[in-house]
Amino acid sequence: QVSVLAESMGMNVIYYDVVPKLPMGNASQVATLPEMLGQADFVSLHVPKLASTKNMIGKDEFAAMKKGAFFLNASRGNTVVIPELAAALKSGHLAGTYVDVFPVEPGKNGENLFESELRGCPNTLLTPHVGGSTEEAQAKIGEEVAAALLKCINEGSTHGAVNFPQVDMKIDTEGNTHRVLIIHHNKPGVMSAINRVFTESNANICQQFLNTKGDIGYVIVDTNVEASMEVKKQLASLDAVIKVRVLF
Repeated sequence: QVSVLAESMGMNVIYYDVVPKLPMGNASQVATLPEMLGQADFVSLHVPKLASTKNMIGKDEFAAMKKGAFFLNASRGNTVVIPELAAALKSGHLAGTYVDVFPVEPGKNGENLFESELRGCPNTLLTPHVGGSTEEAQAKIGEEVAAALLKCINEGSTHGAVNFPQVDMKIDTEGNTHRVLIIHHNKPGVMSAINRVFTESNANICQQFLNTKGDIGYVIVDTNVEASMEVKKQLASLDAVIKVRVLF
């Protein structure tokens, strides 16, 4: 989205990623981060919080940027070495910055709200990371949560789950199969036992999707209608199975 908006304002967009990505519009991917930093007039950072992204933009990276360039970070607070950003601004190497994520986020009302080396730097905009708290965002989040709950109830999908295995598989809408949802302990031999139940029940597995997270496994299996209830009965008797549900 940033790429599309930037191009609509007449910018030539280049980008760098650790994996090859298809460009949007006329954007071009460059081979290395230093190559991108050395060409861009505006650098916008969009990365997740990982060990590999901690302090990924520091003294060397700011030095590699063009004199008079601008730096924007709305991704994660620990990805940038803030004192080095402040130094690049105060020296005049960078012409300005916009930041709304910080290593230590602003406190609550009544506390010492905000301390940062960026305070008082020239041409610097600092904002709180509260985009998700706007009325529009809250309305959209409500719609997404409701849709996700309905999909979990009606299809067994757990896409977007935080503390549970994420599984999402297209459901047969023609009524030729029943969907069996199985939550189980994640340990060796469990899937062998589960699949054996299907075999012994003369069930045909049409499609199957398994994922695990920690000690918990979750598998969705679409099977023929005639065998689903026998499968459920037999699966419920397995010690490793925590919960079985059948969607008709």
